[in-house]
Amino acid sequence: MSEIKFIYFDLGNVILNFTHQRMVDNVAEVASTDASVVQRHLFDSNLENRYETGELNSQQFHEEFCKTANTTCDKDAFLEACGDIFWLNGEIVPVISQLWTANMPLGILSNTCEAHLDAAKQNFHLLDYFFDTVITSYQCKSMKPDSKIYADAIKAAGVDAQNIFFTDDKAENVEAAVKAGIVAVVFESAGQLMRELREREVTIG
Repeated sequence: MSEIKFIYFDLGNVILNFTHQRMVDNVAEVASTDASVVQRHLFDSNLENRYETGELNSQQFHEEFCKTANTTCDKDAFLEACGDIFWLNGEIVPVISQLWTANMPLGILSNTCEAHLDAAKQNFHLLDYFFDTVITSYQCKSMKPDSKIYADAIKAAGVDAQNIFFTDDKAENVEAAVKAGIVAVVFESAGQLMRELREREVTIG
């Protein structure tokens, strides 16, 4: 069994819970339009995915939405509405804290966009406190389960893939990580994650 020297956490539905419905409702309010319109032009049209993969920056994302949805709204209010989708998964905090206390290097590996990451960091200070490495789809221009984002994550960790542990709530992302040589498991609960780490002889403070 390879020694685990670096641990990546997925952000959404692992560290922070979220719902895209909150984003839809928030944007509908600031754009003075119906939620169905927002759903159609943000998600059904693939606009959000283009933003999360870095094809569009925040300015372009706002402009494209206003154009296609035939509406106008303040850019900052729009981006704030997009970002306000998270609440803390409280049960994971002790796991992260104990790993950090045991001097385990920690990182985030997430499919996310600039507005979501900015809002998450602003509202949940544990992200900057505990995590020195943050790998995102919009910065890598690659989205899990594509191979490039895992290659970037391995390089940023500075250790061999076999020495990296990763947990994500989506099985397809875990499978792709394993294919890249990373030790990875599907996240179910904080207790389950602790058991998985102990089985791999990870020191927990």
